Amino acid sequence: MLVLVAMTSVAHADDDDDQLDLTARWHDVPTGHQLRLSQQITMQLTELGNFIGSHVNVLSDDMLGLKFDGLHRRAHMRFGTGEGQYLRFRLDTDWHFFQGRARIQTRIDLGIGEHQFHLDLPDMEMLPASVYGERGVEVRLPLFERRW
Repeated sequence: MLVLVAMTSVAHADDDDDQLDLTARWHDVPTGHQLRLSQQITMQLTELGNFIGSHVNVLSDDMLGLKFDGLHRRAHMRFGTGEGQYLRFRLDTDWHFFQGRARIQTRIDLGIGEHQFHLDLPDMEMLPASVYGERGVEVRLPLFERRW
């Protein structure tokens, strides 16, 4: 009859020889000065949007203007014409994108002859909506807004 005996040794936390030095096994986080990939994509898309916006401005003879700021999630759109002495119209909007919606501040400048009117519209919000499976946009116009 043959009996095999296996012996195991238990490491004690008190022994400095057996304890692993975790600082030697784990390296420090590399110090990189590059932007994260999501920030690089945002910067590239912002540059592309502003490039297209500048060409739209030139092609429309300064009637339509687009400007984007991807890092701050903002956009600026301007539409208008008439710098002459008879009729002027300009629609100027600032867009802020957050939490899946867009908050829009709108200003309208209208000039007839020597008279000029400046109108600040209430802020409105736009967000995607779906009704009976059809996709659309919900426009919210807060007439009364409370902030705490």
